[in-house]
Amino acid sequence: MEITNIYHGTLDDGEFPSIVYKYRDWNFNHHDRYIKNREVYLAAPSSFEDKVDCKIPVRYDLLNEKQTMAFAMRLSKMANPHFTRQQHRKDIREWAKQKLLKNQAYLENYQKFYSEQHDMRLGVLSLTAEPCLDAMWEKYANSTKGFCIGYNSRIMFEYLGGGGAVSYVEELPILLPEPIMTWHQIRTSQIFSKENKWNFEKEYRTHMFWESPAKITDRQIRLPREAFNKIILGKNISSKNKLEIIAAVKDYIGDIPILEYDNFYYHQQAYLRTREG
Repeated sequence: MEITNIYHGTLDDGEFPSIVYKYRDWNFNHHDRYIKNREVYLAAPSSFEDKVDCKIPVRYDLLNEKQTMAFAMRLSKMANPHFTRQQHRKDIREWAKQKLLKNQAYLENYQKFYSEQHDMRLGVLSLTAEPCLDAMWEKYANSTKGFCIGYNSRIMFEYLGGGGAVSYVEELPILLPEPIMTWHQIRTSQIFSKENKWNFEKEYRTHMFWESPAKITDRQIRLPREAFNKIILGKNISSKNKLEIIAAVKDYIGDIPILEYDNFYYHQQAYLRTREG
């Protein structure tokens, strides 16, 4: 099988929209913290509905002989930096004799261990550039009874290490270990590649990675007031929730627009027509 190195960019590459959005439900546990604490929460991939999101495996089993030796040399240099070139060659020959990359049980156990450790250290914030997606209002904002927060992406991403668009693909990319693919290629492909069935989300995302397993408090990132651009209230939001959100925004964020969905949608469509014209 021919393997093509696949690159999907980095958090800082390319352009991104000036405003990104997060759909929320005021009645859902902790969603009020997005306003009252000016927080976002960087979730572990194990909490995602999409069970393969951020979990594309590295295919050690697909390495050919030359690639296997290059991979083994990298391991030897990491484990034994003081070795001579001859000692490295002897080390990798002995390692290759074990044929661990052809041992299915060994690889499955390693992938399980890697996935668990990765999950404890990775945090992802899912956003979108689209504030008027019916499917998103239904799925993530309590069937239009919730609200949507608009963030100034430039300010927000500075606090979160950058941001970028998700690539939706027919087939998830094949990943090979270092040095055949770079760590950068592997990481960005895992985090920014999703199957086409999720393209209705039109997702932008950002992520953080911790050296040690992240606590809940690590994943709760507080943003400055300047990161907030607007609040959009769902068209079926209750009067009680509407008043509570308005009061919370005033108390904890300040003077930003709070818009009714129907009015916002009308002006958004008028603006888009003007741009198209």
